Amino acid sequence: MRDDDSPTVRYRAVSFFSRLFFHTVFSRELQISGDERLPERGPVVVVSNHLSNLDPFIFGGFSRRTMFCMTKRELFRPRLVAWLLAGCNCFPVDRGAADRRALRIALDVLARGGRLLIFVEGTRARAPGMKRAESGVGFLVRRSRAPILPVAIWGTERSLARGRLLPRRVPVRVRYGELVQPDELPTIAGRDDQATADGIARRIAELLPVEYRGEYAEASA
Repeated sequence: MRDDDSPTVRYRAVSFFSRLFFHTVFSRELQISGDERLPERGPVVVVSNHLSNLDPFIFGGFSRRTMFCMTKRELFRPRLVAWLLAGCNCFPVDRGAADRRALRIALDVLARGGRLLIFVEGTRARAPGMKRAESGVGFLVRRSRAPILPVAIWGTERSLARGRLLPRRVPVRVRYGELVQPDELPTIAGRDDQATADGIARRIAELLPVEYRGEYAEASA
């Protein structure tokens, strides 16, 4: 994983083939809006909901800037996959636990002005509705004081559902919200990481169709 803003050859290759894949399979069914809101300089925590294994490839293929991403440790077990993921600025995290090493890497990425992609629920939702946010994103925002860019994605769960090997061509939407400064989250001053994470998740839910808001349906209605 590089420590600067220049993508590796592996990153460029995966990004290129991701774009080629989505242009071929989805054509105009994939629509991305608001991605110009990703800042050209400085750190940012890009936070999204998560519905399908397609989601990270959309960010990797179409993001205007190089991103870094926490990735579940299980994917790093095959050496070839680990080598490829490392070249794509991915680093392992133990899900369901306070992985201090992963948190240190994430904070270091932000301290160097990088873009950190986090799926706020920690894993894919099993149904088209948001799960409760993981508190780790609240910790990272509180410690780094980095701006937050909420992103909503939907439709990928119908294209590549759990257990399905080949995607279907269906409408997929990615919607970037407005950049949020940490001070705009009133809970951050109280050092309540879960409340901060919930506040960020509500910003994502506001960008989603009502049926996808799940745990945050009432708060964002």
